[in-house]
Amino acid sequence: MTLKCLFLNDREPYPEDCFDAIPDLQVAWAQDHRGGFSLERALAAHPDTEILVTTLMDLCAENLALLPRLRLIVTITTGTDYIDKDYCVRHGIVVRNTPGFTGASVAEHAVALMLAAAKRLKPYDEGVRRGDFQVFEHQSIELAGRTAGIIGLGTIGSQVARMLSGFGLRVLFCNRRPRASDLGTQVRFERLLTDSDILFLTLSMSPDARHLIDARTLAQVKPGAILINISPDALIDVDALHEALQTGRLSYAGLDLHHQDRRFLDLPNCILSPRRAWYTEEAFERRIRIFTQTLAEAIEIP
Repeated sequence: MTLKCLFLNDREPYPEDCFDAIPDLQVAWAQDHRGGFSLERALAAHPDTEILVTTLMDLCAENLALLPRLRLIVTITTGTDYIDKDYCVRHGIVVRNTPGFTGASVAEHAVALMLAAAKRLKPYDEGVRRGDFQVFEHQSIELAGRTAGIIGLGTIGSQVARMLSGFGLRVLFCNRRPRASDLGTQVRFERLLTDSDILFLTLSMSPDARHLIDARTLAQVKPGAILINISPDALIDVDALHEALQTGRLSYAGLDLHHQDRRFLDLPNCILSPRRAWYTEEAFERRIRIFTQTLAEAIEIP
């Protein structure tokens, strides 16, 4: 029996044969890289969809209700916080994610953002391109001997901690649950804020973590600290972050972001990437392999 599958993401990066190993799967692609995508229109145009493949889309109850025959959602991300799980439970919809595909890619990207911020690579590059080889207003910092604070010592946070040790950084960390680790010293959240020269957000999203970094917490950070975020945008109150960067409370930020707040485009002390920390050749190959295997296995669920 043919199963109707709607792939919500852009068709372009995926190989033509990525679904060949899964028989009886009729795949429709919601995007074709020409722009003008609307999630609601895409869902409404495919009401017979039984399987949904997606990443970082707002799958709230209202949107999911547009697919009355839906029985399986496979995310091509590790996180699933953008899906209304209660709705899925009530309607018998199985949710599967794609774990373990990022490898070291996200951690390496976090460290790259740190280096770009600490060494002021963005203004130096811009200055040289203007023909200015006498750029002195953007003094960088030396990392050795400074303190890095990691919020969330999971898989990615642990990888970041290992990499930071090579720069001679002292590593502090805080976790939702206490844990022993030889990668750093576990401290209370408040101490991590006050003692860290560089803050890394490397935790997953949960309801109690929304706006974990807000005006109150930013008021506690060491003046001139650097903030690196490769976690969901919702962990940060962007208004408070923008003000902290404007006032110099934070000297710099490196953000792998999903939101499109244009105020950050004009900040000289902010380096941005478009939610592509994971996007390496190796991680993309693993992603396709793991999510197609997950999809094939999930289809067998009665």
